Amino acid sequence: MRDYLLRPAAYEELHELLGNPGQEFGQKVPNQRAPDHEFLSKNDQIQLLRESFLLQMVRDEWPNLPVVRERLQQLGLAPLAADDLRLQCAAVEVRMPAEIMSDRQERRNLLNLAFHKLCRETSSDWKGIYPFADAADSAMMYFLVILKPGAEHARKTRRFIEQLNRSIASELKLECVSGIGGEVKGLKRLKNGYTSCMLSWSLSSSGKKADECCSDLELSQAFTPEIERKLKRAVENPDMHGLRQQLDIMLNNGRDTTVFTFLALRLVLLLASIAKKFELGSSSLQRYVWNSRMSIVHAGSPEGVRSLLDELAQLVMEEVKKVRFSDGWHLIEAVRKYAGENFCCRLELSSLAELFYLNEADLPRQFKQHVGITFSDYITKLRITKAEQLLQQNELKAGDIPRLAGYSGFGSFSTAFKKYSGISPKEYRERFVQGRAARGC
Repeated sequence: MRDYLLRPAAYEELHELLGNPGQEFGQKVPNQRAPDHEFLSKNDQIQLLRESFLLQMVRDEWPNLPVVRERLQQLGLAPLAADDLRLQCAAVEVRMPAEIMSDRQERRNLLNLAFHKLCRETSSDWKGIYPFADAADSAMMYFLVILKPGAEHARKTRRFIEQLNRSIASELKLECVSGIGGEVKGLKRLKNGYTSCMLSWSLSSSGKKADECCSDLELSQAFTPEIERKLKRAVENPDMHGLRQQLDIMLNNGRDTTVFTFLALRLVLLLASIAKKFELGSSSLQRYVWNSRMSIVHAGSPEGVRSLLDELAQLVMEEVKKVRFSDGWHLIEAVRKYAGENFCCRLELSSLAELFYLNEADLPRQFKQHVGITFSDYITKLRITKAEQLLQQNELKAGDIPRLAGYSGFGSFSTAFKKYSGISPKEYRERFVQGRAARGC
């Protein structure tokens, strides 16, 4: 699905499927958007890697902050790694008319494709706005917006969203629902900003007024790193009594309704990340937990929210029990899965042992017994496989590929590549190009 969403839009086909919505759409899009078609086709791998990592940053558990900053640098997203970072998160959902929703899937796919492409093109005209999508929810697009002091930057996120909504209405003839989160300072508070953005979007989806939700001070005081650690420890141990005690403190009756809902959604985000970490062979639980956010907004009472949070926590704890307290191999498989999703980052066995409650001294032996190769060889295999995919994109510079595949420099990358593949990166690309030419591709 992600590859499909990143392909250049087939606007002639889209124009036909839309049923000729107007001469302006038919003429304006091909003429004005054609240069970006070429740009995206050359850089779809880089764009995919960037968007995938941004989604991981807001949804998943991080290895640690220095590793995240290092990966942002590798992906050409250095402004997001700045120490003085101030940002907002925004979400936009495109709404399909009933006649399109009842039409064939191909038409909806093309409209979602055009929506994503228009979001990326619009954000590319603004400095410091980074789009990303979730393939499981193709009607949504998210944005990280870097904020700077000065009058020219005032209401930057709001102005961008207003421009984007106008473009979607003009070019796609569709309506949108959007949400803008509160301003946050630093990467450590990114998930608070993302959660407040989802709260704003949820309120807008319900027809309620949704101004930019909550200040950074309000959010950071309501959900501190210490609170998150205690909640995480209770769920992963699993300790329902301890979790309920923490929720009693966090969700006390004196909370403002908006802050209360924010805290509930922030816990949903935490539960979804834990579900992803421990769920094996399926993603149904994490999807169920994440999709419960609208139920939180519509719960109607604090008691209803608490009941739903209890249900979600129980489900996640059951999954944790199956993995943590089984024969041990399930936990090593969870480590392997986590490494497979984060191999481009700098991963250390000590961090993984702590993350999954394993003995650091035993983990190397257990991993090799389960996977068949050492942890370092497994990471190398994944990185070289990714590098081979990138080398097949002939437009990418060879010097860019090491950092995209998770290497700090070309020397270490070239040595590892030749050891694993038997040839140099340059030879691999040349052979691939020759083979494609021989096949007439």
